[in-house]
Amino acid sequence: MAFDPWEPYRDLRFAGTREHPEHGPCFIAEGRILVEDLLAAGRAGRLRIVSVAATTTAAEAARPLLPEGTELLVAEPEALSAMAGFSFHRGLMALAQVPPPPSGEALRAARRLLVLPRLYDGENLGLLLRSAAALGLDGVLAGPGPGLWSRRTVRVSMGAVWRIPVWRVDDPWTLLADWKAAEAGSEIIAAALSPSAQDARTWRPAPRTALVMGPEDTGLDAAQLACCDRAVAIPMASGMDSLNVAAAGAILMFRLVEG
Repeated sequence: MAFDPWEPYRDLRFAGTREHPEHGPCFIAEGRILVEDLLAAGRAGRLRIVSVAATTTAAEAARPLLPEGTELLVAEPEALSAMAGFSFHRGLMALAQVPPPPSGEALRAARRLLVLPRLYDGENLGLLLRSAAALGLDGVLAGPGPGLWSRRTVRVSMGAVWRIPVWRVDDPWTLLADWKAAEAGSEIIAAALSPSAQDARTWRPAPRTALVMGPEDTGLDAAQLACCDRAVAIPMASGMDSLNVAAAGAILMFRLVEG
């Protein structure tokens, strides 16, 4: 039976990666800005774009932006909404091949690294990737958590997921130890609201620093903190006890690159 090119676009509400018979694992991007950015990456040869699904109105504008070999699928807005499983009003969706993971050499060369040993929420992952890319970090080392190429993570990251190197492994601590051993003077800094944590406003990062952010519910545990050289914390006011991990990560990453 021939493969239906519309099949990857069905039931997208909670979609992760899609398996394509020719291109293997693929991901979905949606919305004009995100898809146009994806198509630019495709034309530059950084990603393989399999197809674009467009409303009749959006199709003509998208046609000249397609990388060579990308299929354009056109449907009325109501048909796209029915296929996706939600009211789709952004005009464009695209299917792209999941790129190969970045090299271990690139990880060892990173001087500003975000480490996420465990996350539970795809929106937080997407926001942290977006901040890491926007602030100029060299990469993200991530442990178990939401799908890196899920529709939600890709959309919230606004394309950061393909702009910045992301190493996804079951045990990031082993790779983090190797990263630290690669160059003397490297530091692993924990984000933690502990009594001994340094005020983030006075933190001066080492020339080669990895910032570790804990999971949303408990933060880093004692064993994980012991793997870090020291901790930093953002002072709280107005009776608040903490910030969302994505908000805290953006603040600390800014200090990481500007400190």
